[in-house]
Amino acid sequence: MPKIEQLQTLQLRDLIGRNNSLEKVSEGEGQEGKDFGEVISDFIQAVNDAQKESTEKVTEVIQGKTENLHEAMAALEEARLSFQLMLEIRNRLLESYQELQRTQV
Repeated sequence: MPKIEQLQTLQLRDLIGRNNSLEKVSEGEGQEGKDFGEVISDFIQAVNDAQKESTEKVTEVIQGKTENLHEAMAALEEARLSFQLMLEIRNRLLESYQELQRTQV
């Protein structure tokens, strides 16, 4: 199940700009990277997996299957932080889109 380390490997800088892949294409290297939609989809899936993992751990603690309360709380905090990051990225993307719409051609 994904952890914060896996969220970091999604290369969040791809959400800001695709400079590296654009440079590779313009240089003719032909190496294709993930497109923007795939990066967003992978990030959302990682956040969803973190939410599911935290739910499972809390359920195990409530049902008495495990006494690892600290692990359940850590999983909850990781899920909360990853969800907040996702919301902040969404808000920034929305602001950027709205700014582009306001631009006069």
